[in-house]
Amino acid sequence: MIKELYEYKLDLLFYGVSISDSCYGALKKGGDGQVNNDDYITTKGLMILLDDRLYVNANLNKNSKYVIDFRNNDFLLKCQEIDICPVKIIQPPDFALNKVSLSSGVLVTTVVNIHGDRLRLQPIQGCANRCKFCDINKLGYFEHSIKNLDEGFKYAEDNVGFRHVLISGGSPLPKNESYEYLNSVYKYFGEKYGDKYPIDVMLVPRGLSIEENNIDGYRKFLNMLKSWKITGLSINLELYNDEIRKNLIPQKDMVGKDNYFEFIRLAVEIFGKENVRSCIIIGLESMEDSLAAVLELCKVGCMPVLSPYVPNSEDEDAPTPEFMREVLNKSREILDEYNIE
Repeated sequence: MIKELYEYKLDLLFYGVSISDSCYGALKKGGDGQVNNDDYITTKGLMILLDDRLYVNANLNKNSKYVIDFRNNDFLLKCQEIDICPVKIIQPPDFALNKVSLSSGVLVTTVVNIHGDRLRLQPIQGCANRCKFCDINKLGYFEHSIKNLDEGFKYAEDNVGFRHVLISGGSPLPKNESYEYLNSVYKYFGEKYGDKYPIDVMLVPRGLSIEENNIDGYRKFLNMLKSWKITGLSINLELYNDEIRKNLIPQKDMVGKDNYFEFIRLAVEIFGKENVRSCIIIGLESMEDSLAAVLELCKVGCMPVLSPYVPNSEDEDAPTPEFMREVLNKSREILDEYNIE
């Protein structure tokens, strides 16, 4: 192996991966011949495991210099005819490839999907926010019924299986009815399945109601989530630079960066630092800004998640492997200092 394994992951995140004819022939196909499903831009790639050690979600790119071949009943990653390492391909479940519907006629993937060993439950279609690097809000805003959500959950449980759950999707509308709806989702699934699976929630800082978006409200809401048997939280800061936040994530910027850190600090206090994480999008601001975000998250005991920007169009560029490697290695130094994973 010429590079470290993680460096190949960074390359694959940038270049994507192609699959040979023999590889394509060995994979399951959907009704249209596809081998991966049409999901969100950050999750629609091909999930692969490098050398039985490192996962990567790589976009399919027929022009990539990296190719997965199928040889002697094994999948193999190659780069310009050089063998790199064996790989496992973790395809989407059959219900995603074949567009299976619930009893209501709604696609199963509209309410749940599987990524690796995680079930993603998505109460809200679309999003109330208008972040400029994300296209989820183009779907139109809709709150799914708990009945459909639970039917999708059970279908995935019976037909696929998973290790843990993430209640994800877009942000709620800034009104009490939407806050109450999401509260009912968290309570229902936490109390029903929280003893069986770790259940995480991805959310923006908020209180139980629209009137309680303050420090006391944050603490009350977080304690309520804990009582509903929610395991952990993903509170995604995303960007650190104030001007870039105002431009690219205006609704989240209005929450206030200080409020993000206060909410995260309280979450760590209530859930424990091993159960609270925050995503930082790499490539939309300077390395210095990203590292400042890592530092400030570590100071409050939160686990940073470095997520490379995935462009929405051909006019934009993803962060290079070299840039990502430098951010990653400098972040590791900060993490070691604060004893954070």
